[in-house]
Amino acid sequence: MRSLLGLIIMFCLLGQTQDVLAQKKKQIREHRIFDGEAKPPNGFLVDFSYGIHLPLADMAENYKYNFSLAGKVQYIFSNNFAVGLVGDFQFIDDMKTDVVANLREEEGFIIDRFGQLSDVQLGQRGFFLGASISYLIPVLKNYKRSGIEVRFEGGYEQHWVRIEVLGSDIFALSDEYKKGYDRMTTGFAMRQYIGYRHLDRNRLLNFFGGFDIMEAFTKNRRGYNFDTRKEDTKDRIDILVGVRIGITLPIYIYTPETQEDVRFY
Repeated sequence: MRSLLGLIIMFCLLGQTQDVLAQKKKQIREHRIFDGEAKPPNGFLVDFSYGIHLPLADMAENYKYNFSLAGKVQYIFSNNFAVGLVGDFQFIDDMKTDVVANLREEEGFIIDRFGQLSDVQLGQRGFFLGASISYLIPVLKNYKRSGIEVRFEGGYEQHWVRIEVLGSDIFALSDEYKKGYDRMTTGFAMRQYIGYRHLDRNRLLNFFGGFDIMEAFTKNRRGYNFDTRKEDTKDRIDILVGVRIGITLPIYIYTPETQEDVRFY
């Protein structure tokens, strides 16, 4: 009987000891989690985003608006500065200018090489490739990786008119002749972004959204437009303004100071 009572007392003491140790560990964890001097880990941020933009300046002559899908990989430092590489694909199947109007007959169709009525689908395609530098300004006391993000990007912009022939071949819009209609335009571009970014402590909910603007200093690389029968060699300023939202996949690099039990900051 005494042995049984002794075992019960021993198990109770062990249970209390475990509770005390667990509570102590929790207190240490919580202290380190909310340590105002603690720094978040370095790491990679992989972004995927979707945007919609309105063209301004010279770009507004031919296009109404466009959508974009972008991907970015950046390395973020413990001080919340980040550098990275970005790629952005721009698209829309709608145009302000009918660049093949000179080929249309009275009813708006185009005669193909067999003498049949045909038509085309016009749209805009483009892309941006560049490098970025950004800074994340925390706005919440205990979330050093959530706040206002300011970003600058510089790189190469290219856009053109996509001409898709619907139906039979149109001789005047063969691959070689399309170059006289597609307004292929390229040049150096700068982009600025300001928005909100949230990086979850548990890495489960990571998102961002904000406003961006692009200024591109470009030229029509074809030099001549068949539809207007004029040279097009002027220096252009193409501007896009719009909004962007996206998600982030964070890949952190932990050090002895940011191991599993202290990685939440």
